[in-house]
Amino acid sequence: MKKIGIVICNYNKKEYVVNCIQSVLESKTDDFDIYVVDNASTDGSVEAVRERYGEQVTLLVNSENLGGSGGFNTGIRKVLEGDYEYLYCLDNDVLVDENAVGALAEYLDSHPDTGAAGSIVYHMDYPEYVQQYGLDIDFENFTAITHFVDFLDDGTIPEVKVCDTIATCSVMLRTSCIKNTDIGIMPEDNFIYWDDMEWIYRFTLAGFRAVTVRNSVVLHKMGSNTRPTNTFINYYMWRNRLNFFMRYTPEEKLETMSYRILSAVFDSLYESMYREEHNVMQTISYAFYDAIRGVRGKAADGKIMENDANDDKLKDFLKDKKSFYIVPDGNQERAEQTEHFLCSLNSTLKPCENREQADVVFQLCDYVMHTAKGETEAIYIDSENNVILDEEDWKCVENYSYSRSLFIYMNQAPFLDAVQSLRKNK
Repeated sequence: MKKIGIVICNYNKKEYVVNCIQSVLESKTDDFDIYVVDNASTDGSVEAVRERYGEQVTLLVNSENLGGSGGFNTGIRKVLEGDYEYLYCLDNDVLVDENAVGALAEYLDSHPDTGAAGSIVYHMDYPEYVQQYGLDIDFENFTAITHFVDFLDDGTIPEVKVCDTIATCSVMLRTSCIKNTDIGIMPEDNFIYWDDMEWIYRFTLAGFRAVTVRNSVVLHKMGSNTRPTNTFINYYMWRNRLNFFMRYTPEEKLETMSYRILSAVFDSLYESMYREEHNVMQTISYAFYDAIRGVRGKAADGKIMENDANDDKLKDFLKDKKSFYIVPDGNQERAEQTEHFLCSLNSTLKPCENREQADVVFQLCDYVMHTAKGETEAIYIDSENNVILDEEDWKCVENYSYSRSLFIYMNQAPFLDAVQSLRKNK
């Protein structure tokens, strides 16, 4: 029996999964077996893997799409049936360095207190930039903090970083931790998103270290620059994030959690209404109430809709403009990002160095809803590219604080009741 059981989960990414497998096979170590799980792909992935790799991999084909967690678990169960010392989970759109697999195994060999070891992950399209190097759970703002995200690698990244959790795009786990504790396999009822973070966080809660290892290097594609066609991400990200903090927030922080989580939900709903993204707003609403009711698994029909996110209002406003000026605020990077965004909406639009000569003036702000109406005629634009263009927008801003307070007041008690119910039944 080999030392490592590798699980690669695939859904409709034929070219990526083939390249992923090839990169693993080119590793300096060969002390592994590869299990490729296909989630009922329709793009010829199964045939491509069979044709190219034959008996070099074990192909497990699900009859339906079980999501990321369900797909991985098909392979994880198979690995746990064997005598593998380590389980290595790998996304299908990852390329591993020749030393990546061996480096993780070597670290676990020499650190018996460590239950999970992850790679340093770089952007496939921009390999000089780090995509992530582990995550910590932030129980102050109730979100996950990704370490070194979009960081230009300058040689200062630590060789090993202890963290709360690790994304399963490239992580190696000690199988004995899963077999001999109540950690269990990946939480399948998430379907996708936050499933891997919750799973590895269970290792941390059980007393095993989770670390990322600098000399295990992988490249990760992770999505595209195109706007999603539906609200899939909105639903699962919100529902599963809510469920995570409802489940794992320390008791003494529950009231704070409820306030800040509800504030975050409201902001997303209000922004969606403000931007006239009604499908997005409805999906987030479904995710919120499903989390409260304990609804898990794959989203019910009708809860994931066409993505109507848009910048049409601003685009229409700019269509007859030729130049713009951004009021300096000392944040050059932010100004450049805004400049790029504005030019993407109108190819004829150009930045202007003179405020007085510009057709339109933009004022950067942290968040438009926290902006006080002043005498400036500049158009306020925040880090999410929300803008205040007219009096109707100002009315939304003026009503924001009251509406937010009302939303929290109406939902905080039922939300906390749902938290306690979830904890009693888990």
